[in-house]
Amino acid sequence: MKYKILTLGCKVNSYESQFYNEQLEASGFTKANEDEPCDLYIINTCTVTNTAASKSRKKIHQAKKENPNAIVVAIGCYVQFIDEKQRNDLGVDIVIGANHKNELVKIVSDYIKSKKMNTVVSIEDFSEFESMPIHEFESKKRAFLKIQDGCNQYCSYCAIPYARGHERCPSKESVIETAIELSKRDHDEIVLTGIHTGRYQDGSTNLAGLLKELLKKTDSRIHYRISSIEITEVSDELIQLMKENKRICSHLHIPIQAACNETLARMNRPYTVEEFKERIQYIRTQLPNVSISTDVITGFVQESEEEFNTTVQNLKEIGFSFLHVFPYSKRNGTEASKMTGEIDGNVKKSRVNVLLSLSKELRLNDMNRFDEISILIENHKDNVYYGYTDQYHMAHVYSNQPLEGRINVKWDAIENETYIVKEG
Repeated sequence: MKYKILTLGCKVNSYESQFYNEQLEASGFTKANEDEPCDLYIINTCTVTNTAASKSRKKIHQAKKENPNAIVVAIGCYVQFIDEKQRNDLGVDIVIGANHKNELVKIVSDYIKSKKMNTVVSIEDFSEFESMPIHEFESKKRAFLKIQDGCNQYCSYCAIPYARGHERCPSKESVIETAIELSKRDHDEIVLTGIHTGRYQDGSTNLAGLLKELLKKTDSRIHYRISSIEITEVSDELIQLMKENKRICSHLHIPIQAACNETLARMNRPYTVEEFKERIQYIRTQLPNVSISTDVITGFVQESEEEFNTTVQNLKEIGFSFLHVFPYSKRNGTEASKMTGEIDGNVKKSRVNVLLSLSKELRLNDMNRFDEISILIENHKDNVYYGYTDQYHMAHVYSNQPLEGRINVKWDAIENETYIVKEG
């Protein structure tokens, strides 16, 4: 049976789609080419905004149109978030919410035998972390390891707590076991990922404790990267560990979302700009080579020109290494969707462009801080080798000799936000 997986949304969804792909192939399913109809469509849905929800519905309709006789599975956040009538109206064969996702292959196989449709479990009933280990990644050198799911933060703009449920984590033993397996398959860097990665907890073991165990029990060539972490979760223990061990990459992605206190308060974010700045300053005193990137939402409900200008000024002062910029998009059912004062679309677009321009400036400033860079070579074409630095900047290395693994070099130029290294 040929299948396709159509993925929307975040990196965690991408991770989970990779898991589905690995499990399906191991069970005898065949991945279809992009332009051919297939027998099984899996739509990994997203609900973070109304736009994402609309795209999820569109992908479902496209699949049904491409092959009306195919089995269509809608899985993930969108189908968890909507009500039973809306799920029924989708007209899909199988619905799997935020639970039982690791049983996808079994559920599809059972459906083929009995035509029994799965149901969505209420988020109040989520209790255990569903293990979804992936053993090999296409990029070969960089692997992802999901160590957390769910969120308890309830930011006013976000539907994730309603779609993925409360926070839950795997045991440290299972994380270590998967990391060891990844290291045996030639992965040189493991990215710890989750919805709220910094909230990892297994008994008395927090994220720093988990990293200590991983560093101790995996090969010394393996480096670790934290995909994203909240400022309130960058503990002194974690900072000290990064200071002592160079196998933890010198990059932290810390979402700020807005750099104006009035905007942050409406977003229900758990810090002020002053608190954020103070913590960033401390991190840099301890880790002078660390690069810190961030997420910014612009055009949030009631964001005035003055608030936006305050955000821009504070972003400059903080000096992030780069920005991921998102225009605010309403999601029905969240607290923000009940607020008045939506920002005009053209204004949002203009503000996005301002922040993207700022991001380029910030990245160039950050890249120029380093004379020597450490690059993980991930792939190549002819004599050009591609990879990312410890600080998560792109690098192109020109070399007539084969390159692999992690290399330390001096760069020759910066072009299009990319280090250029000429090895001869």
